Amino acid sequence: MYRVFKINGFFPLVLENGLVLEGKDLSEHLEGCEYAALFAATVGADVDMLIRRLQITDMAESVMTDALASAVAEQAADLAEEEIRKSLPGKFFTWRYSPGYGDLPLTVQPKLLNVLNAGKTAGIVLQKENMMSPMKSVTAVIGISEKPVEKKRMGCAECRSFEGCSLRRKGLHCGFQNTT
Repeated sequence: MYRVFKINGFFPLVLENGLVLEGKDLSEHLEGCEYAALFAATVGADVDMLIRRLQITDMAESVMTDALASAVAEQAADLAEEEIRKSLPGKFFTWRYSPGYGDLPLTVQPKLLNVLNAGKTAGIVLQKENMMSPMKSVTAVIGISEKPVEKKRMGCAECRSFEGCSLRRKGLHCGFQNTT
């Protein structure tokens, strides 16, 4: 599911429906765009239940299923992004930008899910710490423009959260390296 809104301001990002999304990085990412598409995608609650069941009966299979479900969630996000692109021929797009990337906090999740009515339409709700349930769900913002937009590349070294990043200290990354 997705919705498209006119961008009314930057730093912070303000959409036509009054939604304000904090974070300088998102505003910079969408510079040059006139519209923003918000979307959510999920693989569903059945996968969460399967993973929990496997954690009890077969931990190795649980780990593999969890990894596979993460990949499927990303493919669901890819399909949502493709649907947005196909619905707006002749437009130009940024790559998707999700809560947790750069300085866009997870605390924006309730706003995105509310605007998308994701609880009713897809069964996506928030648990503690603004984590989504089903766990294998994705929310994101995509910039839309009438003219080509600069393809910005972002990775750990360029991130404002580089020094204090708990993921980086664990040898992980948030995925904020996409360039498509």
